[in-house]
Amino acid sequence: MVIPMTQTTPRILPLPRAEWTDEARDVFAYWEGPTARENGSQSNTMMTLANHPPLAIASLDFGKYILIQSSLTARQKELIVLRVAWRYDSQYQWTHHVHAGRKVGITDAEFEALQFEGENPVWNRSEQAFISAMDQLCAKGRIDDSIWAILSEDMTKTQIMDFLYTVGLFTMNAWAFGAMGVELEANFAAFSKSADEMVQSEG
Repeated sequence: MVIPMTQTTPRILPLPRAEWTDEARDVFAYWEGPTARENGSQSNTMMTLANHPPLAIASLDFGKYILIQSSLTARQKELIVLRVAWRYDSQYQWTHHVHAGRKVGITDAEFEALQFEGENPVWNRSEQAFISAMDQLCAKGRIDDSIWAILSEDMTKTQIMDFLYTVGLFTMNAWAFGAMGVELEANFAAFSKSADEMVQSEG
């Protein structure tokens, strides 16, 4: 069961067509190609970010690394964004990534567990440490030695670094999307992709 989250009112509106510059069209086309360059993006995130193209492209480049090139699995990435979305009441990220998470095998029991504090029997020892590490980062910007030790049993230095920066990226997005009031698209399921699908489309 998905717990309803707060829906905000837009404070920065999707860029109106009268203001579509070449730089804004680069933002529309970043993930969606020539059709979006001509007609605008299907994503309210992209249409909102297009108000500030230099910032948009910089953040999208970082996000592209996280989604496509990082050493984390698609499941790990989806667990991160879902936990962060729940912690920061980001309906936009939560709804998109429940849809994406189902595509990589996250179960209803796991979606429910992601919405509660503390340990949960749905997770094995490694994944419980993964979840706890996220919670500690969000709460205090640190990870306790005991949790770090468990992460290190199954993850390389590279994977742990990718983990830290992935939590940071989706935390930043939760803050920004919530503060700007990015609205969920009525047709989000038609274009929302999992991390695995992003890799395949780039391949």
